[in-house]
Amino acid sequence: MSWLLLIIAGVLEAGWLIGIEKSASFSKIPYVIFAVACMSVSLLLFGISLKQIPAATAYLVWLAVGVVSITVINHLFFGQLISGRQLCCFALIICGVAGLKLSS
Repeated sequence: MSWLLLIIAGVLEAGWLIGIEKSASFSKIPYVIFAVACMSVSLLLFGISLKQIPAATAYLVWLAVGVVSITVINHLFFGQLISGRQLCCFALIICGVAGLKLSS
């Protein structure tokens, strides 16, 4: 269950990054509220996952899931292109996260 919470926390990390970007320097309040909500829940879930996952492993997975999530979201919703090299690197990140899960 901790791993699932950690992955959700990583996806929410992408949410707050998008919220901050779309808030236009914090001038669009709905995006600010979205960013703060995502950030709060992300940190809460991250903290809960630390009860069963070592901090260094959890932090690495949290960041990796966030990076992949933000890229996929930007591609699907905002038209940002993803190169073949990026896809290969994301595959390596996902393999690394899976390896960390299997080794713990």
